[in-house]
Amino acid sequence: MPATLLALQVLLILLPGFSAAYIVQALATRRSQSDLERVIEAIVFSFIIYVCYISVNSGKLPFRILHDPSGKTEDTVLWEPAQLILLAVVTLIFALASVAYIRFDGNRLFHWIKLSERTTRNSIWNDVFESEAIDGQPLQIELADGRSVLGSLLYYSDVAEDASIYLTEASWIDSDGNTIAIPGSGILLTRNSGIRAVSLLNPAVEAPISEVEPKAS
Repeated sequence: MPATLLALQVLLILLPGFSAAYIVQALATRRSQSDLERVIEAIVFSFIIYVCYISVNSGKLPFRILHDPSGKTEDTVLWEPAQLILLAVVTLIFALASVAYIRFDGNRLFHWIKLSERTTRNSIWNDVFESEAIDGQPLQIELADGRSVLGSLLYYSDVAEDASIYLTEASWIDSDGNTIAIPGSGILLTRNSGIRAVSLLNPAVEAPISEVEPKAS
């Protein structure tokens, strides 16, 4: 078999796994990996994808190689468009399922049966913000210089090493507990701000109009 066809077979075997790994890397926040770990992960992904793919299409491959035993003609590749589409769909479904597993901490099942204490997220920073905080979550942030900022969460960094938070409707809190509104749309606190503590506050609840008792004039 020509080396080009052998290389093509290897590429088609590994491509789904590398594609799935790329999608997962683009959509999910993950722990840092070495190049070797990424390659191993892509190979494992390819194996799982092909197991799922072959199980739903009776063992067919997305291509066939026609070989002339006489050697008079070169080997040729016949593509199977329907099988290629099916392989792409299986790869996409597997990648999105992997993203959901990471995003919603699928390791909770292993916590329940006492097999693991780890989560699928990058750090405790991500555990807190992805499971507890939501857009508009009131936060009080204490900085290294002793100042505090109060505001509503809009963005946060996806890695703890960066430790950046963007707050809207932000205010400084002075030593007496008074708030001083920060003009503008919000404030970006980067890791250079020295974030020491982040308090997740309960949202302010306004009483419905029907429950407010009228006052005598």
